[in-house]
Amino acid sequence: MLRALLLLCCLQSALLKDVEDPSWCVIDLSCAECTPDNMPLVTSARAADGTVRAAPGDELALSCGAGRFAAYPLRADLTVRCDAGRYRVAHDAALLSLLDLGCQENVYEDVQHSVEHCGPPLQGRSYQLRAGGGARHLAAMCYDADRALPVFARVSSAGTLQLAPHADARAPLSLLGNFDQMFDAGTRHAAERLFADDAGLARRLREIMRPERFDFAGQKLTAGRLLSPLYFDDQDVRVAEFASNKMAVWRSVAEGNLAHLQADVAALLRGARRAGRAVDVYAGTSGAGALRAAGGRRALRLRGARFPVPRYVWAVVVDRAAGRSLAVAVLNDPFVAVSEVREAVFCDSLCGRAGWLRELRRLRGYEVPLYGLAFCCSLHNFTVPELPSALLQHVRPGAEGLLTDFYT
Repeated sequence: MLRALLLLCCLQSALLKDVEDPSWCVIDLSCAECTPDNMPLVTSARAADGTVRAAPGDELALSCGAGRFAAYPLRADLTVRCDAGRYRVAHDAALLSLLDLGCQENVYEDVQHSVEHCGPPLQGRSYQLRAGGGARHLAAMCYDADRALPVFARVSSAGTLQLAPHADARAPLSLLGNFDQMFDAGTRHAAERLFADDAGLARRLREIMRPERFDFAGQKLTAGRLLSPLYFDDQDVRVAEFASNKMAVWRSVAEGNLAHLQADVAALLRGARRAGRAVDVYAGTSGAGALRAAGGRRALRLRGARFPVPRYVWAVVVDRAAGRSLAVAVLNDPFVAVSEVREAVFCDSLCGRAGWLRELRRLRGYEVPLYGLAFCCSLHNFTVPELPSALLQHVRPGAEGLLTDFYT
């Protein structure tokens, strides 16, 4: 037994040494400082936990999709070999750092796009991977550009969305189209600055509430993601970092029941994929958060009348073929009073019946307001105005329409 234990420890030590050896080429896709501004796709290997690892001598195929490399303006694809932690380019033998191998443009795009159930004044967007003459649509977003807030977004267990026939090729913009893109760039820049770091958010919030001398009791805002990186496979997790996917969430909620809900939704998507089921996930925001101040409730808007803190963050899973669904809302208000809970929870919660909500139901933490009070509704009783009402026709009413079981 002792020999076996020693052998196991030696094997683990050897494995760790291999992975951490500086001669390996390790691409941490979640580290913005470790990758080029426009990181190419690694088409020869899959990422695990957001990281691509290559042993010394391994070849990697890099692609800029429909674009070109900044260092090689005539090439859209490169073959490189891992060489002592750097990358030996096959065609000219140059030894480069990964930071020197960026694309001229981002491989992933966040672009204006026609989105079902998202009409003016709301703005449809597509998160897509452009390759060759077409695009693979990873998610669709409905965005309120006036308030600078994501309204709802959609992903699928298939990993890509099947949208109505449309042209992906870019056409010359009209004067109005150019103006829209200019406005969109300004909103994107403001969102990137606002959500760049939590310390800046904390200072801004303190300044907004300074006249009321509000006691935050250690609570802070953070940049929450409407679509979790967990919803995407492999290198596609990078689309969750788009500025239009971000919103202000109280940290205890973001790290509490919102994180638990998103982990459960991601597990449901993986289970549906293994079972060959087509499941759509709609995620959204609703309402405007506020704090109780001396003069009444004070709405929380972080830049003038824009960037409100949403009152609810919600997710709806829909299995259209089975006619089943479940809606889950998380109250983004750790300060909610006991007397306000009845008004805040607008349906008789069914979370106790949903077996796939494993993380959310653990230790009944979904009932704790500090972590974001969570409650579950049938789709027909889910009354947030942001939810596309057309979804109701795909779901049976009553208990028969509840998606409560995990896909196996």
